[in-house]
Amino acid sequence: MCWTMICYQHFIVWILLVINAPERSFSSSCGYESCPKPKDGMINVHFVPHTHNDVGWLKTVDQYYYGSRTDIQRAGVQYILDSVVDALLKDPERRFIYVESAFFWRWWGEQTEEKQKEVKNLVEEGRLEFIGGGWSMNDEAAAHYTAIIDNMSYGIKFFSDHFGKCGRPRVSWQIDPFGHSREQANIFAKMGFDGLFFGRLDYADKEKRMRDKTMEMIWKGDPDEKSSKSDLFTGALFHAYSPPPGFCFDSLCQDVLMDDPRMENFNMDEKVAEFVKYTLFQASSYATDNLIMTMGEDFNYMNANMWFKNMDKLKNFLNTNQDKHKINVMYSTPSCYLKSLHSSNKTWTVKSDDFFPYASDPHAYWTGYFTSRPALKGMIRQANSLLQACKQIHSRHGTIGDKGLETAKRSVAVNQHHDAVTGTAKQHVTDDYALRLHNGMTACRKVMADGLNNELGMGCSFDDYCPMLNISQCAFTEQRLAFSILVYNPLANNVSSFIRIPVKNKHVYRVLNHENYEVETQLVPLPDQVLRIPGRLSSAKYELVFFADDIPGLGSKLYKFEHVSNEEINLEVEQIEDTVILGNSHLKMEVNKKGILKRIKTKTSDIHLIQEFAYYKGAVGDNSEFVKRASGAYIFRPKGNIAIPVGKPQSATVIKGNLVQEVHQQFNDWTSQVIRLYRGHKHLELEWIIGPLPSSQNETPGLEVISRYRTDIDSGDLFKTDSNGRFMIQRQRNHRPTWDLNLTEPVSANYYPVVSRMSIEDSNSVSKQKKQVWVMTDRAEGGASLQSGELELMLHRRLFNDDGFGVGEALNETAYGKGLVVRGKHKLLLCEEDCEIASRRIAEEELMKPVIFFGEYCSNLRESPTSVELPADIKLLTMEKWSEESILVRLENIRTSGDPTKVDLDGLFPGRTIASTVETTLDGNLPLSELKRLEWKPSDLKRKDIEGSTKDISSVDLKPKQIRSYLVKLR
Repeated sequence: MCWTMICYQHFIVWILLVINAPERSFSSSCGYESCPKPKDGMINVHFVPHTHNDVGWLKTVDQYYYGSRTDIQRAGVQYILDSVVDALLKDPERRFIYVESAFFWRWWGEQTEEKQKEVKNLVEEGRLEFIGGGWSMNDEAAAHYTAIIDNMSYGIKFFSDHFGKCGRPRVSWQIDPFGHSREQANIFAKMGFDGLFFGRLDYADKEKRMRDKTMEMIWKGDPDEKSSKSDLFTGALFHAYSPPPGFCFDSLCQDVLMDDPRMENFNMDEKVAEFVKYTLFQASSYATDNLIMTMGEDFNYMNANMWFKNMDKLKNFLNTNQDKHKINVMYSTPSCYLKSLHSSNKTWTVKSDDFFPYASDPHAYWTGYFTSRPALKGMIRQANSLLQACKQIHSRHGTIGDKGLETAKRSVAVNQHHDAVTGTAKQHVTDDYALRLHNGMTACRKVMADGLNNELGMGCSFDDYCPMLNISQCAFTEQRLAFSILVYNPLANNVSSFIRIPVKNKHVYRVLNHENYEVETQLVPLPDQVLRIPGRLSSAKYELVFFADDIPGLGSKLYKFEHVSNEEINLEVEQIEDTVILGNSHLKMEVNKKGILKRIKTKTSDIHLIQEFAYYKGAVGDNSEFVKRASGAYIFRPKGNIAIPVGKPQSATVIKGNLVQEVHQQFNDWTSQVIRLYRGHKHLELEWIIGPLPSSQNETPGLEVISRYRTDIDSGDLFKTDSNGRFMIQRQRNHRPTWDLNLTEPVSANYYPVVSRMSIEDSNSVSKQKKQVWVMTDRAEGGASLQSGELELMLHRRLFNDDGFGVGEALNETAYGKGLVVRGKHKLLLCEEDCEIASRRIAEEELMKPVIFFGEYCSNLRESPTSVELPADIKLLTMEKWSEESILVRLENIRTSGDPTKVDLDGLFPGRTIASTVETTLDGNLPLSELKRLEWKPSDLKRKDIEGSTKDISSVDLKPKQIRSYLVKLR
């Protein structure tokens, strides 16, 4: 996603150009051995021919591949790949890189055996090189780390399976995401990448790095790690990913070299002078005599001959005149450029934070997309969770190549794209993303149902499910008086969970377990706001809550649901007119007579906490100047710096019961909430409904709605947010660790991505037991702490102006003729010690919720034949059938400190015996014993004690924060 004009804008006033290339001997081998050799005493310019192919943005994935809808954009990926391969075959010196495996996979399947052989030869010669290699070029702000790992692994597996070691990418290429996360760097390092290059860097950060010649650095993916295993060489590209201004030789561009002096418009001398000037200008910002120039743009190379013919002219002219210009130009790749930097043997500066938030100018902070399209973000999170459970079941019963599972994998991977999970695609493309997710989840549930029914081996079957439980709608349960329920636990530890079943009436119901013992239940009314959600087709007005205790890890529990009688029961529903205190054995919450949450007490803490809703009005502008930037899909730019309170609840009721106590709040026509305190829980659940937000006209402000938590904790200017749902990063208000912040946008400049958790703590306490407030989310959101003791999270956005960064549409989501309604959850935790682990476990249980299936009433239920119990701090990240003989297992120690934890892999496979294990890189495609990464010289001189891998073992140690991956073969 980068219109040429927009990319040029990042260069406030860049002058113009020049380049040069070296001689090289051609090699039949891929990898670093095939790279051209730079020349000493010259500026070595690495031409990197490339195309950036969004896996959906202005057009859908299919439309981009086939080149349809030229009324939107001229772009056809199949023609790009056809043209590039033909151009490479014409000249053995030419090179090209390709990134998005989602497109290459489709194109590859359409080629003849002869064409496939030609392409394999190009790959083996290093002239066609795969870079990055993910199914899509994933976003780094809103994507969850489990989905990032899957997206990268799925794409790399395709390239590895079809092209062997020469197809395995060595360099990651994140040229278009709108900011970059530390956990992403950690993931790339653990997958064995030697380096990362990216295109978007905060304008002020970039200016300083150019002055200091620190555009390239060593990035610590995990600053706590003592070895170099999480270090990643990282480079910021000079001109995003565009070619030098005036040197775009694509059919979509206007530039051309006219090198015949007899021509009226001969321009070769002028263009060479421009290019030389630009080369010297770029060289002044980098630390070595090697420069990378990205010769390509969005969907370039549909006519590759245009690019290569003009690059050939420029390269050949400069190389013929090397004595004059001291510039050596060569066709190259990011890997070859990286190798030349490594050969310089320089010491590099070190970075340990991240690149959020990203601003392209003083009034364009790309922090709106942290929240944009919250319904899609929630659906992506749900699909990712279901996919993990689906792969677990399939690993026990399925075969490689299952069409349903592959559909699900591709749907989730595509939606990690930096214009999908970000919410920055056109509406019809977003609809396509959602449809793919729906199809993938439907396929996944079929895979799971078949596997679980086969595993249970009963006469009963559980083939039905309710995909609309998020709006308390389930036709299956509403249309039957009796039925059976299967609850599957995708965590590798026993869990207990409260299950909510939509029912029509407040009659007498009961739930029995597999031993025919009645389990505790409670009937609760649904809020009126749920009943009025547009498009809800349900007669359910209540939910029956029951407690499913000790669901075995990777196993299931079965229940019978029965309608006992039509007798109506009395529900304890009271209008709040005075202070109400609700509590369980762990905490108490106080709601004042206005229906506002005011205070929370635990056994050790007493915190005044007010939760409230507010909204910002989005700035309006025509984007013609920085100060006229509108708030839009990418950009959060409020009209004022103070959020406008929604106000106190118009009504508030309290429901008390044996399992859950609830406060139902309605604030206005588009804001409502249920606060829940479940029996035995140490946290509160706050389920909000936002929408339909009011409609308005173009050039008028939209609304950006937040939930704000105000406490008496003295947190100062510090707070923490998670990195891709994994570990926390400390943030400081109005501050950047590596440059002086010019605070032009006081609100949006302090927003950070929150994928799963955000927290504040008492910063003035000298005690280790500090008062802390943690908020866990069920989807990616933007968050900030704009005052001491406060947290705010953005829930929903409806805007009526485009922000001018290419999508060409206002962020105005509608459904059923009204503004889109979104329902989501926060979980609120108060604690004083070990809060990192406690909050992480709550987040993991929210991510990997039990999966529920329904079946007709069955009297002879049985226990789950599977039960897995890993140590409490060990997460089963992945269990996936990797080949017909092997299963990929990823294990993670979620603790941040302490001793290693021993794990018995045999325990993951009850009733089976492990024949062999091979430890692999994080992506699962390379034995760890074969990994050889380039070693760099960081300025902190950290030691490099790389561990060896372990083979053929079933007991492994995991250090805190460590993920280990194994290919396991069973007997």
